[in-house]
Amino acid sequence: MMEYPYIIKNLKNWPISRFYSNRQRVVRKLTEHAIQRIKSEHPDNIGSILSEVIYAEKLRTKANPLKVDPPKEYAYWKRLESILSGGVVQDKEAVGVHEELLQKIVKRYAEEIVGDFNIKTFGFARKVLTHLFKLIYNPFYTKGQAIFWGNRSDLLKKFDVVGPLDHIRHLFDKGTMMILPTHFSNLDSILVGYVIEMLTGLPAFSYGAGLNLYDYEVMAYYMSRLGAYKIDRRKKNPVYASTLREFSTISIEEGLNSIFFSGGTRSRSGALESTLKLGLMNTLIDSQNEFYMYGKNKKLIIVPLVISYHSILEASSLIDQHLRRTGKSSYLTSRNKKKSSLGKLRFLYRLFKYGSGTTLSFGHPIDIFGNRLDSEGNSIKNEKVIDIRGYFEIDGKVTKDIQRNRVFSRHLANALTQSYRKENVVLTSHLVAFCAFEIFKKKYPNLDLFSLLTLPMEYFIVALEDFYNVIERIQDVLITKSQEGVLKLSETVESSISKFIVSDGIRHLEAYHNPAPLGMKKGLLLCNDLKILYYYHNRLDGYDMDQYITVSGRSRIKIATSLY
Repeated sequence: MMEYPYIIKNLKNWPISRFYSNRQRVVRKLTEHAIQRIKSEHPDNIGSILSEVIYAEKLRTKANPLKVDPPKEYAYWKRLESILSGGVVQDKEAVGVHEELLQKIVKRYAEEIVGDFNIKTFGFARKVLTHLFKLIYNPFYTKGQAIFWGNRSDLLKKFDVVGPLDHIRHLFDKGTMMILPTHFSNLDSILVGYVIEMLTGLPAFSYGAGLNLYDYEVMAYYMSRLGAYKIDRRKKNPVYASTLREFSTISIEEGLNSIFFSGGTRSRSGALESTLKLGLMNTLIDSQNEFYMYGKNKKLIIVPLVISYHSILEASSLIDQHLRRTGKSSYLTSRNKKKSSLGKLRFLYRLFKYGSGTTLSFGHPIDIFGNRLDSEGNSIKNEKVIDIRGYFEIDGKVTKDIQRNRVFSRHLANALTQSYRKENVVLTSHLVAFCAFEIFKKKYPNLDLFSLLTLPMEYFIVALEDFYNVIERIQDVLITKSQEGVLKLSETVESSISKFIVSDGIRHLEAYHNPAPLGMKKGLLLCNDLKILYYYHNRLDGYDMDQYITVSGRSRIKIATSLY
């Protein structure tokens, strides 16, 4: 795609530059506001909340440590525990002890969460990430290409960015922009931030990155300087949750454009998010409400974004987690076979030779109620301009009603999930995986998913000619759905013959997986890993396409239902 020029040429004038011009100011403000929030949410039981936090943190430091954690962290929380237990002797003294401990803990969390943005290192960090993505995306060798990993132009061709970018760019200065992507890979936050800044010409956005990514010192150094703030998903206590939510609120209030993953974490099943984090939706609704309460005629601009990868490095571990959670005792995790040196070399060869690519599909910008925004940022409903301030008014006055706002949050979540389904771009790998898995599933109609996964791979074979026919049939269905606006298709899926779609899909699926999930041999389609195939199949789940796939020669297999 074409590279757009910067909307704001001077980086000092970028919203993220202004926000982080004094990092300690942000930390102080976050600490103060988070303490106020916590006190209002837990007015009568600060002591028990602190006790809960310290206990949870002691467990975390022992059970799930990271290299990025502060040194002697267990000793730190143990010391706070001693202070807390010593301070509850006298009620009067306890209040002061609780205040002191709450201040210490919230400030510690605030220092960790708040990122940084430095213009000088930002430019260098951008170059480093360009080299990193070239390693991930560019082929090992391209005919006529002398440079080992390709050049920057080759890299940017790996990103297919679609959607109303001109409209999104035009709306940038009409409010605070929130990009809400789907989430499939640890790479998402860095990749989305990089592509937005490099290709769309929008200023850098703030984004949350899991603290586990900061275990790598080089990655940690540069992510912060690209506008990242830290999210530690191991910390499941009310004080940390309130501090993190308050950071989101402050950043929105101060006009910091941000990337929020609305599902909260990566999709373990490989499917598009259908259940979103209402806490984030609540933050967006409340922020818009407070803008109007304090007389600010400012609007949040919500931009849905669907990320589509042909294949994902973490697919195996993600689908394992999903199956363990949903299947429980019905799912037995198979041990991964140790790869031979030859197997590793073959994997590297495929990765280097084929590379991969990523599609970023931007949806139409909406307000927090799911109404489309016109070129001036006006909300449009039933083809008419509406003033969404009225949603927050009672008797002509803007009020804050928590229960009402929670209902609005659910409406926003529904609008986003609908947009994700419409903006979903079908890649050849998705189509091939979907059709193959559905054929294998329908071949053994009496087996549930977990029984199916126990069968040996020699049970999953289909004639290539039959498979090509299924691909053609589903391709026709997809083209119709695309014309109806139900989803989107990559150019290859829309215009290629079935044989090319199959070979292209298999080629991309095998780039990150050893053994390759699917293979072709002597006129047959072979399955080497049904579990991985299921993961990529799920990307097209819910579009009612399985009804168009029929198989002959169905088999009924009896398998043991007990290990004893």
